[in-house]
Amino acid sequence: MYRRLLFAVIAFFSTAAFAQSYHDFGFSRSQHIAVRSQNEQLFSFPWAGGINSVKAAPFDLDFDGIDDLLLFEKHGNRLLPFLNRGLADSAAFVFAPQYCRDFPELHNWVVFKDYNGDGKPDIFTYGLAGITVYKNVSSENDILFQLVTEQIQSFYYNGYTNLYTSPDDYLAIEDIDGDGDLDILNFWILGKYVHYHRNYSMETYGDADHFDFHLEDECWGHFEEGGESNAILLNSACGQKDEPTRHVGSTLFVHDFDNNGLKDLLLGDIDYPNLVLLRNGGTPQEAWMTSVDTLFPTPSEPVWLYSMPVVSCMDVDNDGRDELLVSPSDPSLTKSRDHHSLWLYCYDEGAEQYRKRSEAFLQNQMIDVGSGAMPVLYDWNGDGLTDLFVANYGSYDSSWVINGFLTSYYSSSISYFRNDGTLTNPVFRQVTDDFGNLKRYGYTALCPAFGDVDGDGRVDLLCGSSDGTLLYFRNLGDTLPDFAPPAPNYAGIDVGDYATPQLFDLDRDGRPDLLVGNRRGRISYYRNTAPSGSFAFQFVTDTLGGVDVRDADVSFFGYCVPRFFRNAQDETALFCGAEQGDIVYYDLIDNNLSGTFRQKEAALNETVGDVLSPIAEGVRSAPAVADLDSDGYPDLLVGNYAGGMSLYMGTVPPPLAIVSPCLPASSLTVFPNPTAGIFTLGFEEPARGEVVVCDVSGRIVLVKEVDGSSALQLDLSGFPAGVYVGRCGFAAGVRHFKVVKR
Repeated sequence: MYRRLLFAVIAFFSTAAFAQSYHDFGFSRSQHIAVRSQNEQLFSFPWAGGINSVKAAPFDLDFDGIDDLLLFEKHGNRLLPFLNRGLADSAAFVFAPQYCRDFPELHNWVVFKDYNGDGKPDIFTYGLAGITVYKNVSSENDILFQLVTEQIQSFYYNGYTNLYTSPDDYLAIEDIDGDGDLDILNFWILGKYVHYHRNYSMETYGDADHFDFHLEDECWGHFEEGGESNAILLNSACGQKDEPTRHVGSTLFVHDFDNNGLKDLLLGDIDYPNLVLLRNGGTPQEAWMTSVDTLFPTPSEPVWLYSMPVVSCMDVDNDGRDELLVSPSDPSLTKSRDHHSLWLYCYDEGAEQYRKRSEAFLQNQMIDVGSGAMPVLYDWNGDGLTDLFVANYGSYDSSWVINGFLTSYYSSSISYFRNDGTLTNPVFRQVTDDFGNLKRYGYTALCPAFGDVDGDGRVDLLCGSSDGTLLYFRNLGDTLPDFAPPAPNYAGIDVGDYATPQLFDLDRDGRPDLLVGNRRGRISYYRNTAPSGSFAFQFVTDTLGGVDVRDADVSFFGYCVPRFFRNAQDETALFCGAEQGDIVYYDLIDNNLSGTFRQKEAALNETVGDVLSPIAEGVRSAPAVADLDSDGYPDLLVGNYAGGMSLYMGTVPPPLAIVSPCLPASSLTVFPNPTAGIFTLGFEEPARGEVVVCDVSGRIVLVKEVDGSSALQLDLSGFPAGVYVGRCGFAAGVRHFKVVKR
């Protein structure tokens, strides 16, 4: 209600104003550019953004009485909503990203469960070192959530404290004891044993609308995991809890697989590809695991999916029976079997067992190049139509355990999509997923830039790589590329790590210069000093324009992907991809190459109706810019680490008066930091909301209201020295901060 009222007020003043200022660019998310596979099949949702590590849930998004499908992508904290077309015995979906803005900010993991019995799925997600809960308060045709708690508490031994959860684990949130309220299973902080937190809401309040958790059992099921493997010991005495044991990283899924009225347990574990089924032979009052199956669901078609598979259960094909969806959930960005990372199992009534139907469910209907999609727009065949190239960090090759740790291997390649459409209606067709046969060399994070480097009339290839240097691939062919073996360390250029080059005439002398982004979040500038038609690069600076796309509150790195271009007024502009997923916009570049560019917008936005929403497509965003439909507005492709892309068509720029409800009302300053106790939070403008401060264990130590002020003083004098994390919740968004107490 607050959000709608805010926009109504803004709209009133916008239309009443005599003059109106506008954003420089307008974008609207689109699915309308068709893409065909190598075998001429039309992708159903090419611009959905890729899949690496997802958890699925049913959710009626459009209030038609049919469960739709929500995917939460762990590699980038993205939601992928799909509308169910409702066709009997058919898994037919329509990608519907417009619903993303109806959900709160989600991190690390999410479980959708109806905890209060009103028929609406609520949200359990990772918060401040604990479990944050949002209640589904949707009304007819209007999805809405309300924050219930930032940390679920449980009664441990002699008092209530934060119910521990890892940012990496998937908990089991189920009615374990059958009393009508939701209980929680999680691993002990050092692994090994499963803890059972019983909810006493029904017993205490007579309803399921409350959280009153107690640690009821420290060894639920009477089993333990091995100290150095995912082996299971049944009939455990559950006594040795003082020894350091397993690494963190497990998934739990509860389901009665043998229909005996008892909850069985499926376990996935970090560094392992299989699911382990523990069958419950106990009683409804006391679980007791009696058998172990390491080849679930069948020995002939077991789940074997690196790493740490997580299970979802829902009816995706409208046949009245739930299917199993399995995906890796390892927190590492370099362990997922990225090309085939959503397995679908359907139950075979005749055989009375699950059968594997797909290893790439949904993702085989979208552009998905593996991990780390990096688009480049370039007319390769010279037909006047812009073609699409999509490089990647790599695609999964294999996994090996080395010195007790899982290592997965990737190799980079470039997919080529030829534009077979027209100047006003592009249509992309995938010609190859290994342009130039580069995958054989085993590099990672190839990022291409096209140009005639040797002046022989053929377009060559300069590629950045993960080690920060450039590779030169000389083109020996004509129509089809026939690249010579790579010449490493081109021109002695080394920008540190993750070189992302672009060839662009920055100084307007008619010769393409070389701009190279890097992992630090900056851009190196090499001016082309050679005669026209050849390349000779002279180093100018490694901090071009003062560009730095790092979010220092979150990471030391920025993973800058620069894309310079010229707007309709022939002014140079810069869009930069960044580690946290934003597209950063800089201007004031012309005649200012030795100065500091202006960061015009910290994050580009799309227009959805009369609302701006940030373009945030997951971790390590990579933009590509071109006017694909010749309407005079630049269009935008955004690659992400899950291996896919999103398409934003250029539109009429919106008024500045339209604001985004998803961005924070203010940025934060913390001073002094470190502090002896008292410190001040400063806001760029007056703010209203709530500040919550926690210690590193997730225990809330301070809660204070911000009531329209531009600064807030907080005092940690009575608390131990250490690192504290905070969350500022405003009506317009959320910001996090950290402070060190000396």
